[in-house]
Amino acid sequence: MKYFIHSLLFVTFLFLNSSLHSENTGYTNDANSAYYVVPPNYAGTQGTASFLGPLSNAQRTYQFLIRDSILTGLVGQQITGITYRLLASAVTNWPTADVTFSNYDIYLSGSVAPENRSLTFSQNVVGVQKRVRFGSLTVTAGSFPSGGSPTTFGSEIAFDSAYVYNGGHLLVELRHTGFTGTSASVDAISTSTGGYGFLISACWTGNYAGTLGSQGNFCVIRLTSSPLTAIGNETETVNSFSLRQNYPNPFNPVTNISFELQKPAQVTLKIYNVSGAEVERLINNESMQAGTRSVIYSGDKLSSGIYFYSLFVNGQKVDTKKMMLVK
Repeated sequence: MKYFIHSLLFVTFLFLNSSLHSENTGYTNDANSAYYVVPPNYAGTQGTASFLGPLSNAQRTYQFLIRDSILTGLVGQQITGITYRLLASAVTNWPTADVTFSNYDIYLSGSVAPENRSLTFSQNVVGVQKRVRFGSLTVTAGSFPSGGSPTTFGSEIAFDSAYVYNGGHLLVELRHTGFTGTSASVDAISTSTGGYGFLISACWTGNYAGTLGSQGNFCVIRLTSSPLTAIGNETETVNSFSLRQNYPNPFNPVTNISFELQKPAQVTLKIYNVSGAEVERLINNESMQAGTRSVIYSGDKLSSGIYFYSLFVNGQKVDTKKMMLVK
């Protein structure tokens, strides 16, 4: 019965999608790029719910799981950006003044099927996650329009590095640290809408370095793509390695430190005190394969205070971040 229902939802979804006018298929080409709305049949139709996540002023980790059957127009393309749209009920453009996220990180990878989604984020990832955007993000005043049903999508959030989509279920993971200002809810598909849990699914939590979350509505997104200009996902325009902020922070006495390797490397992870003296070496020149790694660190032997941790890859320092131990 479960599979019959899934099949019925899928057929219904395809019927709705095929009945739309061509300008509302969600795939609109210009000379250099294309826009693809997910789910496609909401390109010209208002969603069934809202969600406070991508444009929240508080920290978020959010995962979009998308079935391959609704991404056929993207096969062989490189995905270069993403954006969202406000609710039809929005009465003013957002934001009213520029806002800046100190960190707005986006990762793309293969995904488990939406019906197999786990609330443990790492279990939804298939293959190696590619970080396509990282660092601060400033959203200029009024760049997300109000009015209309649905509203117009906001300004594109461009990626630092393109992701080549060659088919398969797709996972989009967003991690941001929030901003000072007023949040905006975005158009979304509710968990009770037909197709949710088979064609699409989502989960989230209220922190930047979350590892476990709850089911959430699926935000209607618009992906930007362009013809393939590079082979595979090995070509990087950003650093191939990244260090994430520990969580929780402040901590007592245990915290999680994670980092990402886009390719195999020799890795060292060190802890320093405020004087710059090394107090512990968590990883000592170990050979590691590509992927995301996490280390549980206990500061039970240290005094309360500020400490720093640094990631070294192939003998070169990649990044240093600050953490606080409070006993």
